[in-house]
Order: sequence, then C-alpha cells, then structure tokens
Amino acid sequence: MSFQEEPGSANQPSYIRELLDAVPAGIIVTHQDGRISYLNAEAERLFGYARNELINQSIDLLLPDRFNHNHAQLRQSYINNPSTRYMGAGRDLYGKRKDNSEFPLEIGLRSLTADNEQLIVATIVNITRRKQLEERLAKVIDASPYGQLLVDEKGIIQLINPSLLQLFGYNKEELLGKSMDILLPERYRAGHEKLRLGYVQKPSLRPMGLGRDLTGRHKSGTEIPIEIGLSPVESDAGNLTLAVVTDISERKRLELNLKQANAHLEEFTYVASHDLKSPLRGISDLVEWISEDLGAITPEPVAKNIERIKLRIGRMERLIDDLLLYARAGKRAKESAAVDVYSLIADIIEMHPIPANFQILQDIRISEIYAAKIPLETVLRNLFNNALKHHSGINPTITISAEASGSYCLFKVIDNGPGIPKAAQERVFRLFQTLGNNETSGSGIGLALAKRLTESHGGQIELISTSDNKGCSFHVWWPRFARKDIDE
Repeated sequence: MSFQEEPGSANQPSYIRELLDAVPAGIIVTHQDGRISYLNAEAERLFGYARNELINQSIDLLLPDRFNHNHAQLRQSYINNPSTRYMGAGRDLYGKRKDNSEFPLEIGLRSLTADNEQLIVATIVNITRRKQLEERLAKVIDASPYGQLLVDEKGIIQLINPSLLQLFGYNKEELLGKSMDILLPERYRAGHEKLRLGYVQKPSLRPMGLGRDLTGRHKSGTEIPIEIGLSPVESDAGNLTLAVVTDISERKRLELNLKQANAHLEEFTYVASHDLKSPLRGISDLVEWISEDLGAITPEPVAKNIERIKLRIGRMERLIDDLLLYARAGKRAKESAAVDVYSLIADIIEMHPIPANFQILQDIRISEIYAAKIPLETVLRNLFNNALKHHSGINPTITISAEASGSYCLFKVIDNGPGIPKAAQERVFRLFQTLGNNETSGSGIGLALAKRLTESHGGQIELISTSDNKGCSFHVWWPRFARKDIDE
C-alpha cells in the first residue's frame, strides 16, 4: 500500500484516510532517506502546513535547526536497528512549525514495510500542556522552604531544589545524576541500599527512619540532624521517590537545652526537698526544746520572738512545698479524661471556707471538656483563692464562668475588689511577687504556678484589671479537646 495514494484507489480502502485523520496524534511516515511519504490531519494542524506542502519534503523541515546536524545519523541508526520505541528517550524534543515557532513533543517510532520498502512511522504528541504543568510543579518545589529531591529506583538524583542545595552546601551540577549516597554519612551507606530497595518494592507515603536519629552529610563533612518524608511518584521515566528533607538542628538544640533544664530542675527539686527541709526541721526542733526548757518562766518578749520564729519556719516550709509544686508544674499531665465543668467549679468553691459577707456567682455555659483534671483544678483553685484572699470592700462578689471559645474552654474568675495597679500587673505571674509585705502574705507562687500549669498544657492565662472598673478578671483558655502533643 502506498501512503501517497488517494482514497478510493484499488489498493487502499476509502476509509483508511478518514481513519488516520481521526487519530488525535500526529502521524508522519517517511522513507529511509527522510522524505515525507504521508501525514495525517493532526500532523498538519501541529506543524501548520498543508499536506501537499510536506509530501516528498525532508523531515528535517519540521525540526529546529539545532537538531538537524546529527539527525541523519540518528535516522540511519534506527534503520539499522528498527524497533518500536520512543525517540530521544530522556531528552527534551521540539518540533518547528511553519511560522518557525517551536513546541515540545513526544515521538514514538515504528518500522513499517509497504510495497517492499522499509518506512518509518512517527507518532507525534504535543506535550506543551504537560510541560507547563511540570514547570509549575518545578516552581512550587523550588519555592519550598524544605529540601526536596527526586531519585529513581537506583537512588540517582533526578531533581533537586534550592533549599536542599543550601542545606547540604552543594550546587546543582554536583548532585544531579549522582547517587543520593553522597548526602549520607559514610557509616550509613553500606546499609542504605537494602533499605532503599525495600522501599522500592513497597512504596508508600511515610516518614523515613521512624524512631531513629537521622543525619545527613554536609559537603564540608559536618553531619546535620534531619527528618525525611518519602512519597512515591509515578512517571514516564519509571517509579521515582520524592524525599522531603527538614533540618531539625534548632529543634535538637532546644531539646538538649530542655533536657539540661529539666535535669537541673530535678536536681533543684532534690536539694529543696532534702537539703533545705532537713535544716528547717532541725531549727524547728531546737526552738521547741528552748520553749520547753524555759517553760512558764519565759519572758513575754522571748515568747513572742519564739512564736515569730515558728511562724517564719512554717512559712519557709510552705515556700519550699510551693517551689516543688511549681517545679513539677512544667510537666504535662497525660491523664486527660472527660471533666464535668459544673462539678469541677462546685468542688473548688466547696473546698474554700467562704466568709459570710461574700457572694459567689456562677455562669457555666459548657457542660463537659476533655482535659487533665488535676492541673486545671489547681489553676482555678489558685485563682479563686487569690480572689478570696485579696478581696476587700463593700459587697464582695466573685464570679466564676466557663464557656466554649473555639477549641478552648474559657474560664473567668472575676472579683469586684480593689484590683491590681497597672505598674504591678506585669509581674503578678512571676515567682515571689506579692502585693502585700506582712507576715501572713502568701509566698508569691500561686499565680506563677497557675501560669506555668496553664501554658504547659497548651493554654493561656491573662489578667484584666483597669482603673475604669473595680476588681480583677483572670481569663484562662484551656484546650477542651484531646491534643496529640499532650495526650500521646
């Protein structure tokens, strides 16, 4: 069958031309010397030529000039070893239209024998849209603040973004086409191939090396603590793997500092509970013995001073207990459960002796939250006790309210007392800060403890006290749902 024959000839059924023109891909058939024997309607549209303008013309007419110098050699190589395959696999190919504009394309090649002549059939697809999508994806990857690299099944780097280059200190030419092992510390390289092959056999979206400390190797040889997320990617080039790499050096430094701070805090806790309390107990015993030795003949000034000593020893012991409680408040409780808000508030009020002239109001608009009850109760009890202790004036009133506020429960403890001067508001949540200076004043730890407990459980506490209105309003936002960073 000759591809130049018109439909309806004796050798060609009439529908063949219509069938080929209906194919949505361009089809061009050439002789071995590169002359065009046939093209379908889609090929005409792709290249902007009429059919009669290309028949018997060289296929080189449809190639950009930069590809013409070795095309004859490539064509002869295909004639010598004909097969059905893609042309220029792994390379970017372009076609040239009649108006000299270019477009990216894919070409499938197949050998065909007709009328005792070996012909070459090229199937052509315009991939402009795909290229645009690839370029957009490349821009997204390049703009990512996290390091990203794409590797093939052999671990060879196919794509890399600027963030990863900056992280490891290389330029693109030093990594593209190289094994990703260059980014691994040498001690990991021997075992990495087995792990990589295991992932290739069972690809999935998951973190790499879960539970292990992973490090990458900077160009300088310095090791970098990292986290890696793996994702399989299907492509024409085969199954690829996208690795997203995050530098966690700062997090590791913070974790180390936190561990050291916790160790120091535990050491302080031991000293406070043992080395400080023991001498106090000894002093207390000595004071009791002196009081017993003096008996009924104790002069009044001496007896008064002994009582003052006992009072101060008791205050010091309470201070140590409060410090221990504050130290432990930095640890998040993990025993979260459903908390009945009505019962919680009622229990707090019941535990405190309420003076006869006090009015306690409740405004509970949420029935239940999911939280660690003991820390939350400790915070609200401290705030309620603080309002009772420091209240003065006519018709003293304390209001406790609770309501939903997004993913938090907002608790308010409001009084109509004298309030807190603006100059003192910034320091009320600090350790050892009290507004009074007499013997019966508190240790100054209650509000600091409330703040530490609230923040360690993912909440926030705020004081509102203005000169326009009497009293103080403490607002506590406490998470009302289970949180992964607290409950797991």
